[in-house]
Amino acid sequence: MKAQWVKVFVIFLMGLLSLENSFAQSRYLKVQITEEGVYKLDSETLSDFGFNNLENIAFFGYPGSLPQLVSEKSLKLQEIPTLLKNGELFVFLSGAHSFQWNKELEYSHHIYRDTLSYLIGIKEKPLRVNSKESVAASRVNTLVYEWSAFKGEETNILNSGRTWYSSPISSGSLRSIPFRKSSDLSAPWKIFGTMMGQSINESSIRLLENGNEIFQSIIPAIPNSSYGLKGKEIRFESDFSSNQNSIQTIELSYTSSDPNGNGYYDFIALGVPTSTENLNQGIFFNHSKSPILTNSSGLEYWNVTNFFQPEAFDFSIEKGITGKKIVAFNPDQTPRIENISEVSLELREQSSWPELLIISPKAFISEAEKLRVHKLTQGIQADVIDVQDIYDSFGYGNQDVVAIRNFLAWHFQKGKTLKNVLILGKGTFDFKNKLGGRPNLVPIYTSRNSLNPLTTYSSDDFYGLLEIGQGMWEESKEGDELLQIGVGRLPVITVQEAALVINKIIEYEANHSLGDWKRKITLMADDGDSNIHLRDSEKLADLLFTNFPEFDQNKIYLDQFSQVSNGDSQSSPDAKEELLETLKEGTLFLNYIGHGNETTLMEEEIFRVEDIPNWPEFDQLPLWITATCEFGRHDSPFIRSAAEELLIAKNKGAIGLLTTGRPVFSSVNFTLNQAFIQSVLAAEDRIYQDLGTIFRKTKNNSLNGALNRNFSLLGDPSMRLARPEFQIQLTSLKDKEGNDLETIASLEEVNFEGKIINSSQSLQTGFEGEFTLEIKVPNQMEKTLGDESPPVEFPFEKDNLVRMMGQVSKGVFLGRFKIPTGIGEEILKENIKLFAFNPNSKHEAFGVEAIQLGGIPAQNREDTEGPLIEVSVNEQQAPWIFPSKTLPILINLSDSSGVDISGIDPEKNLQITINGSKTIILNAQFSNIDGDFKRGNVLLKVNDLKEGINFLEIQATDLAGNQSIFQFEIQVEGSNRIQILEHIVYPNPASVSSQFEIKHNRPNETLNLSVEIINLNGQILFNDSYRLVEADEIIRDLEWIFLQNQTKYPAKGTYIYKITLHSEKDGTTDSASGKIVIE
Repeated sequence: MKAQWVKVFVIFLMGLLSLENSFAQSRYLKVQITEEGVYKLDSETLSDFGFNNLENIAFFGYPGSLPQLVSEKSLKLQEIPTLLKNGELFVFLSGAHSFQWNKELEYSHHIYRDTLSYLIGIKEKPLRVNSKESVAASRVNTLVYEWSAFKGEETNILNSGRTWYSSPISSGSLRSIPFRKSSDLSAPWKIFGTMMGQSINESSIRLLENGNEIFQSIIPAIPNSSYGLKGKEIRFESDFSSNQNSIQTIELSYTSSDPNGNGYYDFIALGVPTSTENLNQGIFFNHSKSPILTNSSGLEYWNVTNFFQPEAFDFSIEKGITGKKIVAFNPDQTPRIENISEVSLELREQSSWPELLIISPKAFISEAEKLRVHKLTQGIQADVIDVQDIYDSFGYGNQDVVAIRNFLAWHFQKGKTLKNVLILGKGTFDFKNKLGGRPNLVPIYTSRNSLNPLTTYSSDDFYGLLEIGQGMWEESKEGDELLQIGVGRLPVITVQEAALVINKIIEYEANHSLGDWKRKITLMADDGDSNIHLRDSEKLADLLFTNFPEFDQNKIYLDQFSQVSNGDSQSSPDAKEELLETLKEGTLFLNYIGHGNETTLMEEEIFRVEDIPNWPEFDQLPLWITATCEFGRHDSPFIRSAAEELLIAKNKGAIGLLTTGRPVFSSVNFTLNQAFIQSVLAAEDRIYQDLGTIFRKTKNNSLNGALNRNFSLLGDPSMRLARPEFQIQLTSLKDKEGNDLETIASLEEVNFEGKIINSSQSLQTGFEGEFTLEIKVPNQMEKTLGDESPPVEFPFEKDNLVRMMGQVSKGVFLGRFKIPTGIGEEILKENIKLFAFNPNSKHEAFGVEAIQLGGIPAQNREDTEGPLIEVSVNEQQAPWIFPSKTLPILINLSDSSGVDISGIDPEKNLQITINGSKTIILNAQFSNIDGDFKRGNVLLKVNDLKEGINFLEIQATDLAGNQSIFQFEIQVEGSNRIQILEHIVYPNPASVSSQFEIKHNRPNETLNLSVEIINLNGQILFNDSYRLVEADEIIRDLEWIFLQNQTKYPAKGTYIYKITLHSEKDGTTDSASGKIVIE
């Protein structure tokens, strides 16, 4: 027993030591460096942080931007050797911008920061600077160069890519670069750099020093085209002499015959000749192959050509110093490290490995946590990570997209569970906020190319390149790499936006709106361009029809609709209205192919970002896929793209978007679009893949160099599209005599039965609700109008042969239907599409059954009477007198043969005509009820009735060809001004809050509502206003919370409320008031 307790105690102590070690390793200090050089640190400075022993102090960091390539080495902290001497610790640290020798001199400028952070930690045996004896040499060099650079960072030509330039230098002007350097030698100076010309004609650049030309070059012309190269770069390098041995400025002269031509510089580096016989402290480069010789006393010399392997020289005057990059410093004058702060690297110590990581700035952490908690209810393990913690743990405290990618790669390889990453917060190409505007909260990867509109991009795909050896991502087909995880971004800029979008996601996943919108797919295409957009859309339609026949296809092809000329442009109000109606009714996703830009779809402006505020709210939020130019450009600090606005629109717009952020080719678009369609509806166990998986497969199956990298997922990658949980299966199709039917003929009575099953084929006996059954008219075609290209026919699912609703009880249902005449005797293939929902459990089901139609029509029994038509208006019987021009009308129809809604013969359409001029076809709105073809109804909302008496006529035809006409009148009185017809306030009296409910006479109009609460002294305690687009007839969900906007709770007593409604359509106003009691 004693031995066992000893064993337990030892294990306990080992655990404590392990925890202590983990705590120690997660504590680091962070320092920021502006200038490159040797720095020193003493124990007194460190003691304030509890780091007392210099012998165990180690430095960690990287000299500049982190390398893109994923390697075992890059995922670990990289240690920098130090030198411990006379109780002080010396270390060479690079600044954010520096020169390196890599076969030749190179200048690197950090694209994310102007200062560079390093970490200080504790290590048992830190790396030390190697001592190296100087070498004896037959030939030595006494000339070295001290370099400085001037970087242009005022202009990003395309607002894309990582290369920035100076402000423009117009033709004929001079630009002075103030270097202010001097030398005591007559040796040549050196200069190199990169210039860029932007001219459609050949142009030239000259560099001058004190009026003397030191370099001149021709810059080739650029194409005069929208998508041509927007600039040509040249690299220059020159040696020159200065008459005065000092240089105050270098002047740039640019010349072009193009009146709009401009020159720019990327950077200009100047090398000052310096004698080794009298060196000061600094960093010097040896451009010779011989060692350098120096007799400067009081200085120490390190070879820092290799940043991670510095060498300290121990030499006599007779010997030389090897190395290309040498730092000279006086230990007594070496600057001390200051501005130290403590950081935690606990991310490197974590032991939880969720499938979803949410990366967020600190300001959005609470909203990200709300999403994380919700994801647990969906069975998804998630962690929220502060992006600054990633910078500290994997970027040595520096903002760098590679730090984020390295964290994800470390997590992916170590935990082996990472599936998706969600980035919460906007990222822009302006990492340093040079241009102002909207913030860069979580950075986005930017391309090397900054001058070609078609191959420059910003992309979060970089965060999905996580395997060892990935990450270089060269901008060519040979440089393509496969995404390992799904990556999505919510480009929000405020806490309010973050809360709004996250609430949309939670509501979509937890309480998605019931309805068959989940089996509706919308394909939208532009006109013109020889119908290429329509043809591409039709290829996708064929793919969908073949593989997913249970889905309805809704097509909005611009050339289906008439267009109106507006001077030099055209518009299509009908197509615009069709898009809005589609969104209001609901669609699982909307796929657009055609022209567009950051704010608009189609030149005819079928969608403009300005439309969104004038859309009503709707619950059935679609995923948008926009295969067009720049619609999803979410990396701009200046504008919010239409894709962003759709995402952040409250209770409308989009639940997510797969969208492009730059100009694109239609061929590349189609390849990518096709890859998406092949993945989006694929399901396992009746569950769709999450958006991240769909996105990953889409990108990996459409690789095309830089051309597909600007396609982004703006949305939650762990979210799945709404899908019915269960399947519907037809169990029998029989004729009246009970015989199984293989082919269904016109007028034949068909009795059917079906059931609701789960993925294991088990009957769902608890399913109680309603079903819908539809059979489309076979082989329907529509022809375009040929506005910009020749007319073309395409399949168009519009009219139904049968549309029926009925009851599901204990998971089973039954009914009977008839097929109308007109389909002919040829045997045709068609589908029965089924949908069902349980309003109590909110479960849904759908399915499809292939059938054959045709053959000899059945004999219809004697039927000489048309359908019986019964009408109620606004749930009232005649006479109908109302103060509103917009009214709901319920039409009930019954007939022993059934009603014809096929539209095959236009003379038999079910329709309503208003005042003899406006006819509305009701075929698509009709549904049989109770599973019986003999009864059915239509509920429609009639708009634009006139003041006074309105004459309405309903026409219906049965399957036997008998027609009925029903005529009636509706009198409209008092519609010329807005009226509050009724209102109630409840509870009243109340102690916490009261609800307002307002009935008015202007449904479907855009109204402005204001509410005021006034005390008996006339003081306004509360006021608020709302804009209600397409307002309901009864306005609900209007609440006054008594403490709202109050610094203290209102006193008990009586208050006056005033409600005002204002119509934007005609400017009329009405008010109502009353008393509200707080108890």
